[in-house]
Amino acid sequence: MKSNLEKWKKEIDEISNCVWKVALTHELGPSVEKIGTNLEQLEKEVELSAIEMNKQIEEKIKTTHNNGYK
Repeated sequence: MKSNLEKWKKEIDEISNCVWKVALTHELGPSVEKIGTNLEQLEKEVELSAIEMNKQIEEKIKTTHNNGYK
């Protein structure tokens, strides 16, 4: 997994014959998951979604921190 996703836990399950569920869960709780038959494509899509979500999480942390909350 890419280093910018180091705070994410990856889980891959075969939920049916050749049907995969790929999930990434951030250490703070948010998660992204996709289900389909192309495992490689699912992994790429979930990672891209998690990277975007990671940017939002980091921005929220900065905003909250700058407003005096700890």
